[in-house]
This record gives sequence, structure tokens and C-alpha cells, in this order.
Amino acid sequence: MKILSAEQIKAVDEYTIANEPVSSAELMERAAMFCTRRLMRLITDESRVIVVCGKGNNGGDGLVIARLLMDRGFDTTVFIIEHRNDFSADAQINYDSFKSKSPEKIFHISTIDEFKVHFKGDDAIVIDAIFGNGLNKPVSGIAAEVIQSMNESFRKIISVDVPSGLFIDNSSIENEAVIRSLVTFTFQFPKLAFLFPENKHYVPEFEIVDIGLHQGGISLQPTNYYYLTKEDLLPLLRKRMKFDHKGTYGHSLLVAGSQGKSGAAIISAKACMRSGAGLLTVHSNKETLNALLNHLPEAMGSEDRDAEKITEIDPERYTAIAFGPGIGTHEDTQTVLKKLLNYYKGKLVIDADGLNILSENKTWLNFLPPGTILTPHPKEFERLVGESENEFERLKILKQFSLKYNCIVVLKGAHSAVAMPDGNVFFNSSGNPSLAKAGSGDGLTGIILGLLSRGYNAPQAAIIGTYIHGYAADLCLKKMSMESVLISDVINQLPKAFRKLEEMK
Repeated sequence: MKILSAEQIKAVDEYTIANEPVSSAELMERAAMFCTRRLMRLITDESRVIVVCGKGNNGGDGLVIARLLMDRGFDTTVFIIEHRNDFSADAQINYDSFKSKSPEKIFHISTIDEFKVHFKGDDAIVIDAIFGNGLNKPVSGIAAEVIQSMNESFRKIISVDVPSGLFIDNSSIENEAVIRSLVTFTFQFPKLAFLFPENKHYVPEFEIVDIGLHQGGISLQPTNYYYLTKEDLLPLLRKRMKFDHKGTYGHSLLVAGSQGKSGAAIISAKACMRSGAGLLTVHSNKETLNALLNHLPEAMGSEDRDAEKITEIDPERYTAIAFGPGIGTHEDTQTVLKKLLNYYKGKLVIDADGLNILSENKTWLNFLPPGTILTPHPKEFERLVGESENEFERLKILKQFSLKYNCIVVLKGAHSAVAMPDGNVFFNSSGNPSLAKAGSGDGLTGIILGLLSRGYNAPQAAIIGTYIHGYAADLCLKKMSMESVLISDVINQLPKAFRKLEEMK
């Protein structure tokens, strides 16, 4: 699914109006109708609804929603924020329509005192329809005062398309007045700003409302940003054939574990075998390999001559290699990675301590085999590239890094960003906060390694691995709480996650 800018979304709207054809007022009606249907799931017959509207098209959406709710018998009040003199043309049409039916339910707000006097308590459901995706400067004046008052006074704020005050194409960290929504019903596309931690208080949750914009108009819009859904994965999935054998699905090498850190190796190894690898060898110290035998007899072991750390590997005969979980950053281990980068030309994943070693030896980045997959969390990425002022700047740096070193970077987070060397970035839609625990990254590394061994190319393995890692965690919540999910539980759900995707294909 494409992620478009505000300017591009406007162009798709205009294309839809011209080519469906449909009037702009009819398109507004349709968008509001679909949004209202979603809202109906969150409100009850007893709910008191306040729709706070600006005078632009987002306010027009809110006025249609208010009329539709009123027609369905809900106690609905509309506040019009007088942040400018005139309504937009379509907002004016819907203002007139609502006022003709229920003039007593409209209040015009020119001062913050006028706003405060018309509500009692915080039990109302508030629909935020002040500003939409075209906002390009911080909110000020009466609109800013109302937004701040709403954040202080209401617990249940539902935003239409975009939380008012939030920029969708630039950072909003300096914006003082931004709605803190409970959920945002956004039209047709996710917005780039929704996917960044810096906006977690404004968009803790969002749902995409398909309003039927013209597919021809969407296809004309170029973008480097995509929102990864299960439907995007289905064409990529490979089917196992009747006469395939273990050799068909490759031989993985996992370089992981050291004294006191056997768990990282075991987690990665289990995830690898659950993700399709034909054969797996784990190179580690004796302590880790002894533990591995008890947990995963299907894996083979290669014992390092050193009892505590990684000091050697023989990489030549492996289809794919993962390097880093729990290995430490000893000088001897760093030398192993240096030799691997200089001589191994196959599929490679570097994670955890492997990334920490690279951050201490940044010139080695020039020797990454083409298509190497790096899987940093934000702090590991920061150690590689330095600090960023905001998430939009970090995204720019992420793209530049992937292009410069011809590598794939899976920047882990709530919407993990998979950056490709061609400039495209795929934001993941699966997963939940249960993954915010030790071992989750080790599991992802193992999944990607298994997919590489299985025969997927590096971009496919990074995308599928990232999605299915989160999808398996989502399946855990069918029977478990977020607090109690372990990465072992996520790995145990991988068979079900793969099966569900295979059944959809």
C-alpha cells in the first residue's frame, strides 16, 4: 500500500473527481459515510457526541459525520471554530445542510471561554475535524487554544483523517497544539507521520478507511514509501514442491552466543528452523552448543576452539549466514567479522553485537556484500550513523545509508522500516508491544536467516521476515496478554502464521 504526501493525496482526490466522475461534495459525503460506519462501532445509544469542526474541508467531513450521526438518533453537538472568516465551498454546503435541520445544535467558537461553557464533564466522545492533512504551519490563535483545552478535558477524542495540528510530511515536534487522539480514522492511505515514535501521543492507533479513491489516480503517484500488509506478501510466498529435499532449502550458518549468552543463539536457531531452512549449523562456544542440543536437536553444532567467545568460522559452504546475536565484541570476534566481510559473497544478516562491532569499525561498512541485511534497533542505528533531530531526518539518513552501502536495513520499532538500496522503504503493519522484550530481535534474525536459506532473495526475506515476526506476535494475543508473551511464544506461533498466509495465497 502506497504512502503519499499531502500534495499527492490532493492530486488523487482531483483525479477521482474528474475521472469517476464524482463531485467534490459527493466525495466528501462518501468519505464521511465510511468514517461514520467505523465510528458506530465505538459509540452507544447513550453516547454524547461533540464534533469540533474547522472551516476547511476537514471541517466539512466533520459536519457530514455530525449530520449522519444525528440522523441515526445520536445526541450530537457541533462546535465551529472561527479560525478564519469563510468556509471552504464543500464545508459551506454541509454547514448549511446541518444548520437547516438542527440550528440549536451548532455553536460558533471565537474565544476559549465560549468553548468551555458548552460542555460539562469529560464523558463525551469528541470527533476532531478541525484541520486535515494539508496543514503546513503550526496552529495558533483560537484553534490552538481549543486543541489544548480538548487535550486537557476529554479522554475519548477520535480524529478524522489526521489529528488536528499534526504535519503529515514533516516533523511536528515543535508544534505546541496537536490533538492527542484515542484513534484516528484516516482516509485511504496511512500517513508517514503516523509511523514514527515522536507522534506516539497523537496517533497511538489508526485505522485506514477506504473511501474509494480512483485506483488510476493512485497508480500515477510515485512514492518511495509503502505500508506493508499481508496482501503485499502473498505474491512473494514460495510453495514447497513434492520432490524437494533438505538440500533444496539451503544450509544456514548462525554465528551466535558466547559465555553467559547462550539464549540468543538458541532463540535465533529455533526461529531459523521454523522459517524453512533445510539445514542449520550453529557456530558457538561449547556451553552454547550443549544447551542447543537440549533445546533444538534438529540443528548441528560447530564448536569454536575458544570456550568463551567466537574466534573463527569457515563460511564457504553455507547458503546464508547470520552473525551477531550474543557474541560480544571481543577483539578476536571483531577479526572474524572483518574476514567474513572480506571473503564471504553469499547472503548475510548482521545483528546485535555484529552491529556494535561495525559501529566501532565504520570503514568496514564499505566491504558489506551487496544486499547484506542489517537489523538494528534505534540505538544500534544511532551508533552507526549518529543522532537525528527528528524521525523525518532519521528516515532520510536511513535511505542514504542503505543506498551508500548497497545494503538492506531493517530499522526495528512499532512500524519497523525496511530500507532498500533502491530508495524504497517499507513500513511494517504487523506486531504489538508484546515484542518489547529481550530476545525479540534474535528471533527476527533467525526468521530472516531461515528465509534466506529457504531461497528468498534478500529484499523478500527482509520484508517477509519482518511482517511474519510481528504477525506471529499478533497471533499470541489470541490466548495471551501482551505482558506475558515471550519470544519463545512468538516462535511457537510461526507455524500458524505461515499456514494462515499460505491459505490466503
